[in-house]
Amino acid sequence: MNRYLLAGAAAAALALGAGAANAQAKFDVKVGGDAYFEAGYVDQDVDSGLRSTEFRNRMRINIIPSAKADNGLEYGARMRLRANSGASNTRTTDADRAYIFAQGTFGQVRMGVSNSFNDETYVTASMDYLKLGAYDDVTAWINLPSSTAGTVTGNSILNPSIAPDANSTKIVYFSPRMAGLQLGASYTPRNDSSNTDISRSKPTGTLAGTSNGIYQDMVEVGANYNNTFGGVTVKASAGYMWGRAVDDVVGSNYKDLNAWQLGANVGYAGFTLGGSYIDYGKSGQNERTGVFTETTRNWTVGAQYTTGPIVVGANYKNGKDAGSLGTTGDRELQVYEIGVGYTVAPGLTLQAQYDYFDLDNDASAADDKGNVVLVRSILAF
Repeated sequence: MNRYLLAGAAAAALALGAGAANAQAKFDVKVGGDAYFEAGYVDQDVDSGLRSTEFRNRMRINIIPSAKADNGLEYGARMRLRANSGASNTRTTDADRAYIFAQGTFGQVRMGVSNSFNDETYVTASMDYLKLGAYDDVTAWINLPSSTAGTVTGNSILNPSIAPDANSTKIVYFSPRMAGLQLGASYTPRNDSSNTDISRSKPTGTLAGTSNGIYQDMVEVGANYNNTFGGVTVKASAGYMWGRAVDDVVGSNYKDLNAWQLGANVGYAGFTLGGSYIDYGKSGQNERTGVFTETTRNWTVGAQYTTGPIVVGANYKNGKDAGSLGTTGDRELQVYEIGVGYTVAPGLTLQAQYDYFDLDNDASAADDKGNVVLVRSILAF
């Protein structure tokens, strides 16, 4: 029922906005994007077979055709092309965003492969010394022992967003912002289906399975607030997402998706202080005899100071999941981080960060701790 209501609301908003739309409108095409080059040094206890240094880079290009009708309706599309490593380092290019949009006094509707509402608007600690909002990216450098929890497809143990469907085809609605408050919702038929793919099959599991991160009929609702009072900036967000896991399997109990998020941020005179908390519960885990399930959650708190072209900050991140579902206990990752950024010129930034991490794994042989140093240059255009 929820998906029909959301789809109907999106269709009604588009119909109301269409009115006397001018079919001869001229499209403007904007091209933009971002790129980074990053160098890293890692010193960790569990380093057998691992090198200490590595480089990586990425480039993304946004192509946005848009037009505006006589009645004020704005409409268009967006595609984000991304240079990827690909399987076996084949250096492929993919499109991780591709959607149609329409916006007006009713708000904005997106249809296609897009961020969900909360993934686009969630609030957490300010970390402008990190690249392009990649708050959890340090996990890519520390070679975490793999977790078989499989709780939420595509989400890191430190990810502050509740969206496991960012690269799936969906409908998203953003309301107009009124007195600082914005509401929104999204519907995703299946979180492993995107672009031209048609997947009408229901997610399946087995009696022997421990988890399944594929969900259907995912619905997300949320709200965010952004306002300024006497020089004090206040930001906050809250969101909830639910969806169905695999069909019933006799003797098994795959838990449906249930996730929620809260975040807040306060800024004054260049200083900001904030944090966020997210909880996935036991989403996707098979709560049956012989499987050791645990709640997945993470939280972050941090502060930063910005003056002119310089930003400095520090934060603490704590993520916990079930680790190996064949072993009792959970997996916890703690990260202490400091960083600095310097804007050399408009669109060109240099950054450096240091992270100390401590991993406590239910498989005790996989406990680990160490240090990560990263330096990077970022281009945004």
